[in-house]
Amino acid sequence: MSSPARPTTKDLGAYYTPETMADILADWVVQSGRETLLEPSIGDGALLRAAKACADRKFGCSASLKFVGCDLDNLAVARVRRWLAPEHLLVCRDFLEIDPDYVGSADGVICNPPFTRNHALPKARREELRRRFGIKGAAGLWVPFVLHAVRFLAPGGRLAVVVPGAAIFSSYGRDALERVCREFAHVEIRQTVDRPSWSSNAEERGVIVLAHGCKLGSSPIPEATRWSAAGERVTDIHPANPSCFQDALAAAVPLGEIAKLAIGAVTGFNKAFLLSDEERSTAGIDPRDLTPVAARARHVAGLRISSAELKAIAAKGEKTWLLTPQDISKARPGVRLRLATIPIDKRRNVAWLNKRSPWWRVDIGRGCDAIFTYMNDRGPRLVLATDCVYSTNTLHQVCFAPNITLQDRMVASLSMISSFGQLAAERIGRAYGGGVLKFELTDARRFPILTAARYCTKADFESADKAIRSGDFEQARAVADRLLLPAVFGSAWELAAEEMMKEALKMRSARRGGAQG
Repeated sequence: MSSPARPTTKDLGAYYTPETMADILADWVVQSGRETLLEPSIGDGALLRAAKACADRKFGCSASLKFVGCDLDNLAVARVRRWLAPEHLLVCRDFLEIDPDYVGSADGVICNPPFTRNHALPKARREELRRRFGIKGAAGLWVPFVLHAVRFLAPGGRLAVVVPGAAIFSSYGRDALERVCREFAHVEIRQTVDRPSWSSNAEERGVIVLAHGCKLGSSPIPEATRWSAAGERVTDIHPANPSCFQDALAAAVPLGEIAKLAIGAVTGFNKAFLLSDEERSTAGIDPRDLTPVAARARHVAGLRISSAELKAIAAKGEKTWLLTPQDISKARPGVRLRLATIPIDKRRNVAWLNKRSPWWRVDIGRGCDAIFTYMNDRGPRLVLATDCVYSTNTLHQVCFAPNITLQDRMVASLSMISSFGQLAAERIGRAYGGGVLKFELTDARRFPILTAARYCTKADFESADKAIRSGDFEQARAVADRLLLPAVFGSAWELAAEEMMKEALKMRSARRGGAQG
């Protein structure tokens, strides 16, 4: 009988810790050189090596750390055993199945937990962890890992952990951080603005959580500070608000006051439900069993979109047909064959496929008036629909209040690409993997919109739309500034635009890790 396959790095959710990040964690937990330190996911041993080196550097021959390490990967444990002295305890088990009584309490936890996402966990495992740890939302495996690790700390203990960037902007991440804060007298959160050198070359930026005084107090969740992956404080990421930005902010209204925002359609398995025109034709699926849909930001390339344009880009190879049959009878063999491409384990474990009745009917809603781009580099766009348009949940759907005219909608769309909108985006958006800005619904709803403007003609709007589509973002911004900013700043609007854009570019550069543009 063959031995079971060794889990891959992807299976384990492993992002082995870069040396500079490991040093930061080690410096936090090593305070006397005689601590017992718990590492729940030892991986390649980077954190253990960093802690040992830190203790030797700080305390020399008087250092005598004791390590308790754990990992599911038996080969990883075996490699660390080769260089770690035998008095240290290494356990090849699932950390979440180990009780604190088994290994004893620790003075510090130093940890880079698995970044395995919620949807990658088997359904039964997700549900078990949610019940056991009282987890809210689509939390990844790092959440129960960190919550469980805190249980091993002795009073006064210290925690140093790396978590995904989603921790500081997702609702489940904030809930987990608040629970950690309640256990410690002091907590610090550091967001990296450039990508660490993960062993897997992943785009995840990572957030470092540092805490001390376990069970000796309760800390409010702190604002994240910005740091480079090399451990240097980025002091200019939150510059003082230019006075002109404050003036514009006072004149703006949140997007949520003039529109309702919601997530787009959730398919549960995009690979089967989204098709290009060629795939539709090859499968023999009738267009009546499909709905044109925007599924990526590139599908809404400008400031306006129509169902006809979505059909046209489907003909060019983009997957902008959404499978929406009314039934899956034998009269629709193409639909049945397409749905049959969904693996059985996905049918059983993907939550969205199980909560729908029937499971194959995607709720596309009533359509929307505009689309708010979810992941962005130069700030989000509000793309107006010229007819009823649908999107998947990779984009936000916007439905304007009945009293919001076409003129108002064009102004709102232009406001987001103006110098004011660009700076607002950098302040509101959450830096995500690859340096992009992510806008959850709560962020999108509070995005400030300038509503006062010189009369905005259809020609003005089309000019900005054309510039965006051609990649001339500066020209599009110039159109928006010329129409919107004089209503706030009068004859000084050009100076105000320059000042706000200068600050936006400074923040954008820091978010990208120093890259210009």
